[in-house]
Amino acid sequence: MKKETKYCQNYDIHLLNGEVIGASEAYDLPAEKGLVGKFGKADDNEIFEIGDAISGFAYIPKRSILFISTGDVREERC
Repeated sequence: MKKETKYCQNYDIHLLNGEVIGASEAYDLPAEKGLVGKFGKADDNEIFEIGDAISGFAYIPKRSILFISTGDVREERC
């Protein structure tokens, strides 16, 4: 069985307290449905859930995010 290749966009979420939290999502996800699109439309009280079932989740209020930077695109095999 041939493995499917998918690509993930990495992000660094920079918080007001100096912490940086890594996140990623499918590279081909439409911008308005992705992290940056949701961040742009969210009000200050919205909570972002970042993580997965294996490594756990972080719940971050938008008002705690200073900025989001994009990183590398990485290839994954599934």
